[in-house]
Amino acid sequence: MNGIKAKPARRLCALLLTGGALFSLTSCRSGNGASSAPSAEEGPRAPGVSAEIPTLPENTVLVTEPDASDFLIARDGVAYAAIVIPHNATDKVRTAAEDLQAHLNRITGASIPLCLDSEEPAAENCLLVGPTRQTAALGITQPTGYPNGEKVLLRREGNFLVLLGNDDELYTGTQFAVTMLLEYLGCGWYGPDELWWALPSHPTLAIGELEVEHTPLFRSRRTRVLGACPEIAARWYGGGDNTMTGHGLPALVPREDYWQKHPEWFALVDGQRDPFAESWWQYDYTNPELAAEVAEKVLLQLDANPTLTTYSLAANDGWEEGWCECEACAAVGNATDQLLLFANRVAAIVSEKYPHVLFSILSYHNNYFPPENVTAHPNVEVMFCRETGMTAPLEREQDILGYNAITHNTYTQSWLGNFREFIGKASLQQISIWEWYCIAAENAYWEDIPWVQGNVATRNQALWKENGVSYVFYDHGPLASYRETAESFPLRWPLWYVAAKGCWDDSLTGEQLLLDACHKLYGSAAEAMFLYYKALADSSEDCQASSICWVPPKPSEVYPPERVEQIQAIIENATSLYDDVTPQQRERMENQFALWQRARYAIDMV
Repeated sequence: MNGIKAKPARRLCALLLTGGALFSLTSCRSGNGASSAPSAEEGPRAPGVSAEIPTLPENTVLVTEPDASDFLIARDGVAYAAIVIPHNATDKVRTAAEDLQAHLNRITGASIPLCLDSEEPAAENCLLVGPTRQTAALGITQPTGYPNGEKVLLRREGNFLVLLGNDDELYTGTQFAVTMLLEYLGCGWYGPDELWWALPSHPTLAIGELEVEHTPLFRSRRTRVLGACPEIAARWYGGGDNTMTGHGLPALVPREDYWQKHPEWFALVDGQRDPFAESWWQYDYTNPELAAEVAEKVLLQLDANPTLTTYSLAANDGWEEGWCECEACAAVGNATDQLLLFANRVAAIVSEKYPHVLFSILSYHNNYFPPENVTAHPNVEVMFCRETGMTAPLEREQDILGYNAITHNTYTQSWLGNFREFIGKASLQQISIWEWYCIAAENAYWEDIPWVQGNVATRNQALWKENGVSYVFYDHGPLASYRETAESFPLRWPLWYVAAKGCWDDSLTGEQLLLDACHKLYGSAAEAMFLYYKALADSSEDCQASSICWVPPKPSEVYPPERVEQIQAIIENATSLYDDVTPQQRERMENQFALWQRARYAIDMV
């Protein structure tokens, strides 16, 4: 997020004995508070735990020693500003304003009044939430339009502070504007438990410069975790356009309902059309009557769900078994050609009524490779499943080539190379990503072990955006594998938070997001804790062991003995700061280190 600056911190030095060599952790700051380390995201680097601390942008918003030029909210716990909402405010606007009021009251200790724009404001300084008459008088209009219309405005105009966003359909732009302001003021939310809410105390609070007009990096930001924790989804900017992901086709044409009536719609395998003979049955994707039936079913679904912007036509799950062997399918081309032809036919019918809706198929397993002959309808989207290693950044193209027993595919080039070739051959205009973050879904021993991506997450997001990706779906796997969702946040928040915030705003790197979070969560121990999370992220990035899709490397391959020793030394340095932090900050630190000790046991056991 623009405008956040690292809080001043004292010099932090520790010497780690690793493999017979001295490893120095040093954060040396110049007189203006800027770190000597570069803030740009790096490319390939030498393996090893890095002690570089990034810089954070200057925060021009938060002012705790105001002068006459600043927008004063409270002084010594007394309110000097009022929140103003439209007299006919929607529920979304009123909820956002009440959220702002509750947080400002808690931060300042004052009682900030909430007024209607039809009344005389209770203070000269007005925080205008939603499309008030004062906002209109300033010439500022509320952003509108769904889909592809998300926008958030935060602007100070003299004694007015405008907080406004697109609230059409499923959008919650005004709430996001409030959350962005609160983040600038030092708030942060890193889990459902209040222990992980960072809420500062500023009896005197003012706002300096503020002008933000923000459009999110990705148009849809929906994940399993955010779906299960709506309160965190609201703070991590979840939502956006309503997109459907997954293997959507079998539910539209279930074999139980259609096989007897239309056996010709199902794949011909070994001379028979019997979907019950296959664990993962498929269809005869070149049959035009099948496409017409699916189009009719999709039209009914869209009539009932008008906010849907992407409908999944992805094939049934599975590998290469069960795909149609008829002459018509063989004549079209490979499995991707067949599925693409089918999706094109559905899109041509449905887009006449719903021209904005996209129809998604997966580049996944048997449809991983580019088409040979068929190009995509403008409304057909391909969601590329990241069929490569879980830990390495994509730009390094470190994929393992040859046959893979998990995916049943034989790879002749990197995932990134296949991705770009697919886009070109299919003439794709609509592209999305399925990213596997379910490190514990296949291997239960990862349930107790941290996995942090840091800059790898935001570097991958930037690469995807450069190649035309409009959104990313992060698959966190069956949540039961992480025990209860709320319980998993203390272990997983650094992974999930960076991905979620990066999808909303690309102005900070993954490491900058973690550093900002550490300042809010750990106070004087911020940099020591940042080095802990960075060590975890470096361990993941430097792992050269084989992994693919949702199947991770062994924990001991990510955290070999020398890395465990390095991380343990970083923790020992951080615990020496316990007397410098608040009881709540210490409780958070102790929580994280207890999780690491449990992880060490799991690492040693596998």
